[in-house]
Formats: sequence, C-alpha cells, structure tokens
Amino acid sequence: MTTNRKLTLLAISQGNGDEPPYSATEIGDMLRQAIAYGWQGYEALKSAPNKQQVHRTLRDLWRDGVIVGTRFKDEPYGGGLPCWVIRYQLSSEVEYNFIATTCNALHRKVDKAKHGINFFGAVMDMGLMPDEVTALSIEVKRLLQRTHPDKVQGFGEQFKQMIQCRDWIKSGIPLPAPTHSTEQRQPKTGRLNNGE
Repeated sequence: MTTNRKLTLLAISQGNGDEPPYSATEIGDMLRQAIAYGWQGYEALKSAPNKQQVHRTLRDLWRDGVIVGTRFKDEPYGGGLPCWVIRYQLSSEVEYNFIATTCNALHRKVDKAKHGINFFGAVMDMGLMPDEVTALSIEVKRLLQRTHPDKVQGFGEQFKQMIQCRDWIKSGIPLPAPTHSTEQRQPKTGRLNNGE
C-alpha cells in the first residue's frame, strides 16, 4: 500500500472532530493540517497532496473495497446552490457511524424539544406535539436496544445519550408555544353608503 493511501486511511479513521463520513475536500484539509501542525503518524507525508491526488487515492481505495462512498446533498453555509458530494468512510465502520450519527441527531432533537434554544436570553423552539413525542420515545427505545453494552461493544457513549433522552421524555416534553396569536381576527366589514 502506498504512503498516500495509508495516510488517507489514517485521516479517515481519526477524523477532525466532525462525524464521519468525510468529503474529499475535508480529507484533503486534514492532510494539509497534518503537515502544517506536525500531527503524529503523518511524518511520511512530505508535502500536501493536491485535489487531484486526493480524489485519485480515494477512488483507488473505494475500488479496493477499503472505503465506501455515499452521495449526499450538500448545502453551503454562506448561501449558494446545493450540490451533490461523495462522502467517504471506512467499510468496516459503516454501521457504527450510522448508529452514532443517528444517536447524536436524536439526542440533539430531544434536547432541543425539552430545553429549547437559548437565543440572547430568550428560550425558543421548545416543545413537540404528543404524536411526535410518541415516535421519539419508540425510536429511543429501539436505539437503547441496539446500543446496550451487554449486547454490543463500543456504543457506551451512545447508550448514555439514549438513557438521557429516555429520562427527558419521561419527565415530560412541553407542547410547542404558539407562534402567533390564537385569536381569529375578523375582517372589517363596512357598510356601503348607497344613498340609503
């Protein structure tokens, strides 16, 4: 295996703090940061690979079955048009990454429903409808079974997240606050004066 392939696999496995899978741009950025900051394990990388080298290496690893690529629709943060991007992850970690990502998203959703978002001292976006809470409760129970330490190893953090979600749901999720007045405004009707 070539040096570029080894170091690309190392970058994909270690990540940069974000959840996998990673796009080719993110992987290239990780390799450039490894050189700039002298990350341990990347000493064999003498210069940062260009975009074409990163794509070629990822294509070769995907063809060999070491990594898996999945198409996602990316929407830029600062505006702009959405585009399709291939994101890569190790073949051996596809299920783990899926469960970890699902647990993190569910934890964020239940936390937001229970506590809301603090926006300059005002709490916003708190609460869910009862049918949504029921669906969340079922999903939390399902993920508790899939991440239980007695059944599967390596999901300790996700199991703790689901326990916390279960406790938040048991303590009660409030109903959402109305975003507009509940009073129905009556249209103004005036009488036409037709000389009567």
